[in-house]
Amino acid sequence: MLALELDKTCVKGFMGKLLREGLFDEFEARSVEIFAAINVTLDGAGASGWSAWGAMRPMAYEIVKMCAKPRRMKVVFSKSDADEIHTNAAALFLNITYENDAVTFTTATSQKEFAMDKSLDRAWDEWVNGFFEKSEIKVTDRS
Repeated sequence: MLALELDKTCVKGFMGKLLREGLFDEFEARSVEIFAAINVTLDGAGASGWSAWGAMRPMAYEIVKMCAKPRRMKVVFSKSDADEIHTNAAALFLNITYENDAVTFTTATSQKEFAMDKSLDRAWDEWVNGFFEKSEIKVTDRS
């Protein structure tokens, strides 16, 4: 499991990438919580599975825009093609939390079958680090 923090000089730009650009559109949005003038929770569960972030992103952006700067925001993403990362992956999660002008990231995994080794965690963490590097998202390890 990774615990990363976004470089403080990049928070505003990152929030723009998250809410206005398609950078995270390949992910499924499990849930979005926005705590501002009002508190809003968006559930990504739909009739045919989890909603794509690209479909939920405009709604989340409009809520943030209406309420000004949120006090806290949390987005839980999952990777739709988990099998491509590791054969034992049932689900792969990337949690993004914005609070106190800081953005943190944590990763988590769910196994199809119990295994003692950490190869699934390592594979997902490596993929996430590569995604951040490719996307020029500057993070530091908090673990």
